[in-house]
Amino acid sequence: MKILPLIFIVCVACGCAANAPTSSSYPAAYRQALEQFPGAADVPDQTIATFTAFLSDLGSEQTPARAEKLYAPTLHFSDSLMLTSNRSDVVTHFQGLVDGGTQVEVDVLQTLVEGPDVYLVWSMQSQFTPIRKPVISDSIGITHLRFDQMGQVVMHQDFWDTGQGFYQFVPGLGPVIKGINKRFAPKDATQ
Repeated sequence: MKILPLIFIVCVACGCAANAPTSSSYPAAYRQALEQFPGAADVPDQTIATFTAFLSDLGSEQTPARAEKLYAPTLHFSDSLMLTSNRSDVVTHFQGLVDGGTQVEVDVLQTLVEGPDVYLVWSMQSQFTPIRKPVISDSIGITHLRFDQMGQVVMHQDFWDTGQGFYQFVPGLGPVIKGINKRFAPKDATQ
């Protein structure tokens, strides 16, 4: 059995709270990170380009080593699957993508910079195997980043629909997610 499906199953079962900050609420942790990690006032274009290249090549063999260099030892990292304040957890998380054979293509559609805040609007296609059968997920999202003076990421907060992008493909959980989505879908106006 591959490691990636086990990582995702454990994340689902445990609420994705590996080494979470004291608050288990990701909105509270995000608000705290905004205070705790103000970020460098001016983010060089090269720093953003380096991170964008990393994101665009997510899942490659080099991903964990690049993450080790890009992320600060202490940080706020929340990608909707994991919340942590420890770089080694981030590196392990990305190693799980590689070990699980996950193929990821991220296309950065827009980059917005406002002082220390960098927002990347992206489209992501990923192929992974939640249990037995490979699935392809197509999703969109935004990553809010802050960097320290050395150009390392001190805050990484993703905003994306994990229900559509991941959880709907997990056996047992997928039909529940799809059923909930169907209840909130707009009714056909012609009926």
